Amino acid sequence: MIPAWRIVKRVPHGSFNVIITVGKNGAWAFDNSDGSSAPTAWQRSGSNPSTWTKVAFPGQGNESVVAAGASSSADVWAFTGGGVPSRALHWNGHTWTVKRSFPGQIGGAVVINRSDVWVFGEPVFPGAGLGTWHYNGRLWLRVASGHGLEGGSALSANNIWAFGGVDVAHWNGIAWSRTSVAALLPAKQELNDPAVSEVLALSKNNVYAIGNGNAEDEGGPTVVLHWDGHRWSRLAEGQFGLGAPQIGSDGRGGLWLPMPGVDGEKSYLVHYSAGHLTPAALPGGPNAITIFSVALIPGTSSALAGGNTHANGQPGVNDNAVLLQYGI
Repeated sequence: MIPAWRIVKRVPHGSFNVIITVGKNGAWAFDNSDGSSAPTAWQRSGSNPSTWTKVAFPGQGNESVVAAGASSSADVWAFTGGGVPSRALHWNGHTWTVKRSFPGQIGGAVVINRSDVWVFGEPVFPGAGLGTWHYNGRLWLRVASGHGLEGGSALSANNIWAFGGVDVAHWNGIAWSRTSVAALLPAKQELNDPAVSEVLALSKNNVYAIGNGNAEDEGGPTVVLHWDGHRWSRLAEGQFGLGAPQIGSDGRGGLWLPMPGVDGEKSYLVHYSAGHLTPAALPGGPNAITIFSVALIPGTSSALAGGNTHANGQPGVNDNAVLLQYGI
């Protein structure tokens, strides 16, 4: 069978906006319903791609899961936004509990292990002064050098990459240092706001950052930047709109980049490989499905994705939350 993206799970209403993998057979997906219903958590624990189980989750009606991470099947974290406060929740292998509430909005997070967790503030929503926080297993401490960072990706406790505005930041175990990549982003014009929208660290000499021109209304263009251990360079540019905050490796040297449409525009899952950006074939096509998150299944070239399908190309009309898998 030719590898392709195929729907493996449907849930009425809502959307799977965040998905993570935990080893080859474990995964979590979070369904952010319609803004009034509480988010739900779904667990996969086995090799069958369609076997997902809904697990009791202390979500609230005014929030959605905006990020998640895990170091093992008994150390899974989910982070909520949209509500006041935003919250950090933890799965210990048996139950979900609330570990911390924050007065501002969470934008992203990094989980290294149960005593090494980072939370980054979201600058767009009210309460943008959250800043960057670190959990050491006992205390949550605000890290001043991380002010303004929005999300990140970790290689180890002393090698973490993050982003904020036109900067890419690096944590060396002591402090955050920043490098401007403004010259590699789409040009600043009258009605756009170029910025870095995501970072993915795969090794010390292989770090990707995704930038967007953030043109008014539809967003774009999108650029792929790369760190080779010495300098940042631009590898590709494409006329795609606003990207989602959770990209993923394809396990073959490339990337999967979700590009949700805005106000009914077409949505894409873009594949980056060898300097090129190409829309992937998705069930139903770009008018009928939206992908928000992608996660590589470790040790393979298969991946999971979360999003929703909608009738007649109209998001919000008869939406179904869907999970997909590539490589089956």
